[in-house]
Amino acid sequence: MKDGAIRDDYAFGLTSMTKDRATPENLLGIARGHWEIENRNHHVRDTTYHEDLSQIRTENGPRMMATLRGLAMSIMRLIGVKNIAKAGRDFAASARKTLRQFGY
Repeated sequence: MKDGAIRDDYAFGLTSMTKDRATPENLLGIARGHWEIENRNHHVRDTTYHEDLSQIRTENGPRMMATLRGLAMSIMRLIGVKNIAKAGRDFAASARKTLRQFGY
């Protein structure tokens, strides 16, 4: 806090783990794992692909587009891409460069 005061924060949760397995370390690992997925996938989908702003809303369209975005992200990660947004722009700008990445 700005005034230098210390505060305690509490978080409550419910788990089916036994008392022996529900250690603070294990529970923290589970929480961090959740946020890793959020940051690695959903954040990229929202910021790079603007998925939340999509106008596709009928039938299987939203699910198909989410699948295609996920496939594109997975392929880029498999070939070692670190910046999905930049790679997406590069691939969109040059079909030849994109195909070279895949050995064609």
